Amino acid sequence: MNKHPKNMSAVSQITEDIIIKSEENQEEREEQDTSLILDNQYIFIQLPSGNIKVVKLQKDTNVSLGKFGTFHSNGIIGRPFGHSYEIYDNYQVKVIKNVAFYEVDETDANNKEILDDPSKQKLSYQEIEKLKKQGLEGQDIIKKMVEGHSAFDQKTEYSKAKYIKRKEAKFSRVFTPINPTLYSVWEYFFSKNPGKIRDMRIDTLSQILSLANVRAYTKMLVVDDTQGLVITGVMERLGGYGIVLGIHDGENHNYDIVRYMNFSKKIHDSLLTLSWQQVFKEEIQAPFNYQDESTLSEKDLKYYLRRKVNYERIRDTREILWRGEFDGLIVASQYQPESILETLMPYVSGSRPIIIYHINKEVLINACVYMKISKKFLNPQITESWLRQYQVLPGRIHPSMSTSGGGGYLLHATHIVINESLPTPIPSYMKQKDTLEELNKSDFCNNNSIDETVKIESLDQNVTSENHLVNSEELQEAENKRIKLE
Repeated sequence: MNKHPKNMSAVSQITEDIIIKSEENQEEREEQDTSLILDNQYIFIQLPSGNIKVVKLQKDTNVSLGKFGTFHSNGIIGRPFGHSYEIYDNYQVKVIKNVAFYEVDETDANNKEILDDPSKQKLSYQEIEKLKKQGLEGQDIIKKMVEGHSAFDQKTEYSKAKYIKRKEAKFSRVFTPINPTLYSVWEYFFSKNPGKIRDMRIDTLSQILSLANVRAYTKMLVVDDTQGLVITGVMERLGGYGIVLGIHDGENHNYDIVRYMNFSKKIHDSLLTLSWQQVFKEEIQAPFNYQDESTLSEKDLKYYLRRKVNYERIRDTREILWRGEFDGLIVASQYQPESILETLMPYVSGSRPIIIYHINKEVLINACVYMKISKKFLNPQITESWLRQYQVLPGRIHPSMSTSGGGGYLLHATHIVINESLPTPIPSYMKQKDTLEELNKSDFCNNNSIDETVKIESLDQNVTSENHLVNSEELQEAENKRIKLE
């Protein structure tokens, strides 16, 4: 008898805790300053070697950077992004000025007399290792190496800067926290493993978002096989005002890039997902067995609520998809675009953009032919963007020595909805063509009638001339007979 009130109080307590926790997280996310490094968020750390390390920052913990050292997380929490920090004794950090922003003065020095000779460095490898074991900071070790280089003064200022930069990559303990943005997240994945994002370049991604007209208060339908890169770009532009519905393989999506962006709860709630199996109306969702929550134990209640929320999420998302009226379709998938278009086009409104990305042009050529044959697409085009990155440093601005060969191809068109009950409108150029054909036909008929009239007149003239000849012969014979009789 006492079990029922106890379970009722447990249910209300769990529900209240969930509501309070979600409200606190939402308020905390919405009020947080994105320009500051905060606890329990992902950050990118640029190492002296130029590599990027992803870290989920936790308060009162140590962050290891491998051979570059270890620092205490509390030393950077609450500080702004973009500053460079140096690790010194007892895992402490201090802010330093980035050497990349120093001005480089022009001199008359050149590298003509400089030879690649290790003997010009007075410090040996054993002495450098001894300095490191003594706890000497990286900048001090580099300073001693510069002082021990006999030909350092003969170098140009640019060569000196390159030399110091190479030594910093080995001995420096300086790192720079970077705020996760769409560009920084793309740069990390593109440099680490571009195949995961289907070799999509940042300029191609920007073209996709622009051609799809992604903005607030829109509903976007996205087929994303790029680890969530396209989904992340759409969510960032929506800003929590709108809906993005992602179609994925398997039971759970693999949009890993979304979690690195530290989105607020409002932006996270704009993302809805469905598997390909759940898209088709023929696939009936198994009914959910609703139970009396007051009769469940605390452990069973949590499991029951989790399954209930997942069931209702799938049910509501399928209804949103089947209701249609989406403002655009973006496809970056491994599957054939034609099959995707046949499945999802009924849910896209008219006069809305269709964007398809693929690394190979041949796949899009087949899809473009399919669009041109169909009556549902207007002006399909295949485009390719070109990108050249530059190094931007004071006095050292020049194109990068290496770059990617291509950023993929885009097929974009406009979706058209045809009302079968109304007569198909005839384009103006077709009307002009029909008019010209009628004029040409009438001119041909007129010319034929004129030719026939001319032929008839010529025949009449021939008959008249023949009659004239016959009459002349008869007269001549009659005259001859009269002469004989006389």
